[in-house]
Amino acid sequence: MKKTVVLLVVMFLMATSLQAQDDIVFGVKAGLNFSKFGQDVDVDGRTSFHIGGFADIPIDEKLHIQPELLFSGEGSEDLEANFLRAIGVAKYYVADGLSLEGGPQFGVRISADEVIEDATKSFDFGLALGVGYELTDTGLLFGLRYNLGIANLSDSDAFDTNLGTFQLSVGYKFN
Repeated sequence: MKKTVVLLVVMFLMATSLQAQDDIVFGVKAGLNFSKFGQDVDVDGRTSFHIGGFADIPIDEKLHIQPELLFSGEGSEDLEANFLRAIGVAKYYVADGLSLEGGPQFGVRISADEVIEDATKSFDFGLALGVGYELTDTGLLFGLRYNLGIANLSDSDAFDTNLGTFQLSVGYKFN
């Protein structure tokens, strides 16, 4: 697990260290998570939070790449799990300040209830899809995203499960 965390951090640093471009902007974001295990697990969802940083890398006027590194509380009401998430979304600006975004997400579980530790895998991957709005004059960002877990997290052949998480975010770009 330590190797995976180091790999995720190195990937984020490599993506954000492209200082040859003066256009790269860094920022922070935080917000609410509404998460739930899916498929064969019938439990109530969990409301928690996420917090972390990102880099905004413009490819052209309408297309940006945004790597993120987030701490994310997920799981269910009774089966809590916390992840370190590396997310790489492509943002396409459809109007002034309004963007559609999508891309891969990878997660390493960094803590969990004992039941989760014993019954699930510690690595997760999926797809992040969302919409964002940026107040360009202030650097303030707002986002709504759904992280669809694709990986089967179960260690057992008896059941399948994945995570689905809605995120409401507020962020700030340092200009």
